[in-house]
Amino acid sequence: MRLFLILLLSSSFHLAAQHISFAAEINDSTALVIGDSKLVSKLTFYVSDLQFETIDGEIVKVAAYHLIDFKDSNSLTIETTKAVEKEIKSIHFKLGIDSTTNVSGAFGGVLDPTKGMYWSWQSGYINFKIEGIVEKEKYILHLGGYSSPFKSVQQVILPVMKQTDEFRVTLPIIEIIEKLVPIDNTVMSPSLNAVSMSKSIASYFYLK
Repeated sequence: MRLFLILLLSSSFHLAAQHISFAAEINDSTALVIGDSKLVSKLTFYVSDLQFETIDGEIVKVAAYHLIDFKDSNSLTIETTKAVEKEIKSIHFKLGIDSTTNVSGAFGGVLDPTKGMYWSWQSGYINFKIEGIVEKEKYILHLGGYSSPFKSVQQVILPVMKQTDEFRVTLPIIEIIEKLVPIDNTVMSPSLNAVSMSKSIASYFYLK
């Protein structure tokens, strides 16, 4: 059984204004029930520095920071008036918040500490948060950290193989859970495990 997180980037080329949206799906629910267990009860993460790179190397900035939270449908859409008039070569974004933003202190909006994605000025932002139950055992993975050796923010670059009005950036959650939970089912502070897990998660994104 496969569980997919799909981030849908809908775009229109050669228009004066462009609409880009994220649609996140875990099948039809934020919590997939297997037997009497909730495989995923929470899934939240930061996408930052979202960009399109065109075929001639131009960078089109889409969003600085965005918090995706599967319990808030309003968080799953980003709107922009920035048009992409050229062929898109790749989609770039960071999974998490960069060190510069972390050391500058907490901000408002999606970076507000009340969003539940901020530890403290020493530990900084939680980049990726997933919680649930696997085989009746609870797992909690809160991945973050901004200073060496615990820098966990990850760059994601996805080549665009076909020009389309709709890009699907897909994250296979089942594969991630199967790989990460056996390593450590509880991560709640910056650590080497958090860095390694963040690298693994970033590597799973692909365009579908």
